[in-house]
Amino acid sequence: MEITQFLGRLHPLVLHLPIGILALGFAMECLSRKGKYKDLRLSVGFVLGAGMWSAIIAAGSGYALSLEGGYEETTLNQHQWLGFATTITAFIVYFLYKKRNSKIGKNLYFPLFGGLILLLGITGHLGGTLTHGSDFLTEPFTGDGKSEEVLISNMDSALVFHDLIQPILKKKCVSCHNESKIKGDLLMSTIEGLQKGGKSGAFFVAGDVANSLFLQRVYMPMEEKKHMPPKGKNQLTKDEITLLEWWVQEDATFEKTVGTTPKTDDIETILTKYTTTAQSVFALKIEPPSDNDIQKIKNAGISIELVAEEKPFVRISLRGKENLDRSIFKKLNRVAEQVIELDLSKSNMHDDLLPYLADFPHLQKIFLQQTQITGKNIEVLKEMKYLEYLNLYDTPLEDNALEPLAQFTSLKNIYLWQTKVSQDAIEALKNTRPRLQVNTGTDKTIFGDVSLKAPIIIAEQDIFTDTVEVEFKINFRNVKLFYTLDGTLPDSTSNKYVAPLKLTKTSNIQVVAQKEGWETSPVAQKSLLKAGFQPKSIKLNKPPHDNYKAEGAASLINLKKGTIEFTTGEWLGYEKQHMVATLDLGQLEDVSNVLVSALEATNAYIFFPKKIKISTSKDGKKYRPVAEKSIPATTQPEPPVLKNFISNFDTHSARFIKVEVKSRLVNPDWHPAPGEPCWIFLDEILVQ
Repeated sequence: MEITQFLGRLHPLVLHLPIGILALGFAMECLSRKGKYKDLRLSVGFVLGAGMWSAIIAAGSGYALSLEGGYEETTLNQHQWLGFATTITAFIVYFLYKKRNSKIGKNLYFPLFGGLILLLGITGHLGGTLTHGSDFLTEPFTGDGKSEEVLISNMDSALVFHDLIQPILKKKCVSCHNESKIKGDLLMSTIEGLQKGGKSGAFFVAGDVANSLFLQRVYMPMEEKKHMPPKGKNQLTKDEITLLEWWVQEDATFEKTVGTTPKTDDIETILTKYTTTAQSVFALKIEPPSDNDIQKIKNAGISIELVAEEKPFVRISLRGKENLDRSIFKKLNRVAEQVIELDLSKSNMHDDLLPYLADFPHLQKIFLQQTQITGKNIEVLKEMKYLEYLNLYDTPLEDNALEPLAQFTSLKNIYLWQTKVSQDAIEALKNTRPRLQVNTGTDKTIFGDVSLKAPIIIAEQDIFTDTVEVEFKINFRNVKLFYTLDGTLPDSTSNKYVAPLKLTKTSNIQVVAQKEGWETSPVAQKSLLKAGFQPKSIKLNKPPHDNYKAEGAASLINLKKGTIEFTTGEWLGYEKQHMVATLDLGQLEDVSNVLVSALEATNAYIFFPKKIKISTSKDGKKYRPVAEKSIPATTQPEPPVLKNFISNFDTHSARFIKVEVKSRLVNPDWHPAPGEPCWIFLDEILVQ
């Protein structure tokens, strides 16, 4: 069965061969009938032979693919039998070419060759119908095939599904889930098909984003076989995913209008992109930036990305940059027309640099949070007639900045939380611009200092051998969770959590919770380790302390993690001693890194190692050093914490791994008991 599936899935690869080769052969035959190109006829036979054999291969692989099902039967049968007929006709034409000087050859060869090309075209069209739908060829002429998003003149009266959701599904999903090609028994070109679902179950669960199957597939890693749309297909944009989530969250109805459906700030912002008005930046006809300009900006160390594949606009991030000056903004002038989002948050952005933003006439969003903007020169932004979003959170912004801000006629959302602006000035702004959304955070006079608790990270196990499923939970409604897997701090631009994750490699997870009007939660973090090679044995140069010996040396390779409660018998403890462990993998393996898991609890005289040295050997006799990792010393009392120290080195073949863990031996000078013996606590060593 697997071989048949493999051969069938070669069909998209080989089906174009007979089309191209036979078309080339017919063109050569036509040209050879003119005296100037008569010598081409000698090569037509070779081309015809290649076309015939490629047609046989394509027909065979196509038949194997048809056995998988998922295609509309009538069109499939027509395509299949015409494919067989094309193959047989190609064989006959090749035979007649060989007999072209005979009476039958002279009379039938060329007309039948022309018929073969016609047959080839019809068969190919039916193949396209199976893959892309019955109207695929005619879409450019009917207007249904426009690649641009539909712009809506009256957004409040627009239907959420018909005008926003259905176009997304049609553009990104229907090519594989239509009447002619029903992959997974899921028909997405009709409302009835969406409501029915496919062979994997319901397409969506109204009001439940996390348990809606199609969104789970969307958020799977691109490498996953079940990720949708499939790798290589046109992927959903962030805006499209957000709209799909919104539709499901708001009960996934097919009749609601946009005006009667609750909307978040994110949704409001996205909807402006679908609205055609004189003030809509998305209605402008602007040339996209050149690849050369984009590359030059990237080479300057500046993050730039297209807002959407179908749009010419870009977003620029200078987030966290401490070297902003005139020259940086001048480098961006090459894409000044296309920039609609500019992130300057957490940078050294200040009032004197604001005038340079006037060079970007189409800015729609400006992120200035956690910068040194006081409001001086803020009036230069007044001429930005498309500016809708301005974030000034946690800046030293003062009252005198609000009067010019009130004159920004296009502004829809402004964030003034944790600024120096007084409540009176904010109320005056609200009175002047009653429809302007002014976000000032939670009213602390009522609620006090409120913040979200850190999310809970739930994993089946801390050390895994293949994959592990991870879930984030927080007992609070309407909270968004954002996470990273590489140890960097997450924020609202990080990955958004929708459904449990399936991890396939060592990951340092960090996750935060956010809710409009609340402070961001503390970061929750957890390290999940993928075990590489399982050592056959391990030896220690000296035994651990009798009070902290766990299961002896085997504790370091049993794939069981300890906790910050170091007295539970899961840790090996060494007091004022270094430790050397030698691992035997049992055979030569290609190794590239070693992970050592350790505990630090300063109040209990337990400190992370000072240094870790790694050596490898093929025979257990001659070792060569391959890595050395120094670990910074803790400079003040800290709560208990676990860390994984990874030593990377060039991949090479080895059987024996020697791990030397150097202790600090005594407490540091700042410790309440300076100079007293200290400990190292270890619980796992992993080799990959």
